[in-house]
Amino acid sequence: MTEQVMRPHTDFSNEELLDEWVLLRTQYNELYKEMDKIKYLLDQRMKANRARSITHQLVSAEMGAPTAIVDRLISLREVVGAEEFKRAFTPAHTETREVDVPDKINMTVVNGWAKQGDHIRDIIDHGTDHESAILVLKLKKQDPLDKFFPGVKDDKQD
Repeated sequence: MTEQVMRPHTDFSNEELLDEWVLLRTQYNELYKEMDKIKYLLDQRMKANRARSITHQLVSAEMGAPTAIVDRLISLREVVGAEEFKRAFTPAHTETREVDVPDKINMTVVNGWAKQGDHIRDIIDHGTDHESAILVLKLKKQDPLDKFFPGVKDDKQD
């Protein structure tokens, strides 16, 4: 396969090959800038709508987890109770490798408390930096035959 792709270039001089590479790299950079603009727009829309994902046939668009602001979420201890709060909170400590570990909040547990009412949801919203979430776009794996037979499903896929 590589041999077939490279065959037209075998007659090029080194300078012509490098010129071709520069041209392709420039096109790549321009396309990448356009892709970044699209990603930025999707990121802004998803953050505005507090969406976690966008469904698409060919692309996986998933928003990463936002950063928990521990100092603001500490007030949940009084609302949900000290015992329940222990499930989500890991106090700052030094691990055996002599690494200082800051306070941590398990947002999976904390987000479960939101169903207890708007007063808790307000604390969680105030204690979460939603702007820190990062959008990840990845092409989904496709059946190689899709480019030859688009929209045709195999009997085994039904």
